[in-house]
Amino acid sequence: MAKAWIVRAGRDDSYDALALDKNLIAVGWSAAGDLTTTTSPSEIRERVRAAYPDVERRAAENYAIQLVAFRSRMSEGDIVLFLRRTSPDVAVGRVVGPYEYRTDLPSGIRHVRSVHWSRTDLPRASVEHEVLGLPSLTTVYRINQADSVARLERLLGFDTPATTLPDAPVTAAPPDHDDGSAPFTNLRRNLNYARSLATAGQHLDQLKVGAFEVSDVFRAAWVQSVAALDHWVRQEIRARMLKLVAQPAAQKPRAFAAFQISLGLVEQVQLGTKTLVEALDQQLRDQGHLVYQNPDKIREGFGLVHDVKGFWDRVARVLTEQSGDGVTLTGKDAQEQLRQIVQRRHKIAHEYDEDPDDPTRKRHIDGAGTTRTIDYIEQVAAAMLDVLNTPEPGAG
Repeated sequence: MAKAWIVRAGRDDSYDALALDKNLIAVGWSAAGDLTTTTSPSEIRERVRAAYPDVERRAAENYAIQLVAFRSRMSEGDIVLFLRRTSPDVAVGRVVGPYEYRTDLPSGIRHVRSVHWSRTDLPRASVEHEVLGLPSLTTVYRINQADSVARLERLLGFDTPATTLPDAPVTAAPPDHDDGSAPFTNLRRNLNYARSLATAGQHLDQLKVGAFEVSDVFRAAWVQSVAALDHWVRQEIRARMLKLVAQPAAQKPRAFAAFQISLGLVEQVQLGTKTLVEALDQQLRDQGHLVYQNPDKIREGFGLVHDVKGFWDRVARVLTEQSGDGVTLTGKDAQEQLRQIVQRRHKIAHEYDEDPDDPTRKRHIDGAGTTRTIDYIEQVAAAMLDVLNTPEPGAG
């Protein structure tokens, strides 16, 4: 029985074209070496640990789990969804070859399987249910829902009734902290809406619609994605602060202890007309005008719920370790990339995205850049959540 997988593109823009032109799918972690004769999960785990001695144990375990899935669980005949980096569309095809370790491809692309691509322009919204199951920092993921597998078979032209497919066995997937956060789940839904806008812009651009400027659809998606990040940070802080205040015995971050609420709300708590949790909730709602887009403001906001030292350095480390492509990202890099995204949002919202060299035109924007922006926001948010959910090194 065919299985179905999602594989996320790496951070190198050239990989999209390589995968589609050469009919293949690949993953990173090339330092693990040739796994052609390495078949057992324990052997692959040992290879990964030896190849990445400086990576945190949890991240190395994630590498191994995903390499085992790609090397040994994926099979010829399986369906693969390829989440492209340079397009809001998704490619879908069928695996037609065994695992290979290739040295004739660009550096970093070694673990490979051949794929026959049936479609490279599938709107992401058409597989939104399947994609929402993919943890934000995961590269290889098995789709376990039988109805989803059947639907993907139909997309490939094989009309297999869902009732004939048994439930797929659940295989190990890399742990990802985003599953436990309701605000993060909402963020992913909001970002998928932004992706739907980008997809619409991509297809309208191909139709050469002249009634309006199609690039404005990409601008709307860009603004929506930044708004989604802002809203998530606010909701994440609120949920965590309310949880902390409801636990009097819990250790509180320094900034939380210094947080101020109005005297009017304090009086209501003293009179018994509001609980402390309700008073804090009201204060946070009254501060709903605060904006969490700038990296410094995001760090300050999360300082209310977590004493994180070197917040952005730790976020960058999560992004670096989860990518598996050998490219190191620093805290300054992570912040600067987010600043540029937010600055472009401000130019769109407040300056009509006017081209400074030609006021009669707007700055260039396209589906590829918008897709990269949305993907980065999702992954940097997932990395922030990972940091918030991970105890400080040395903490008891």
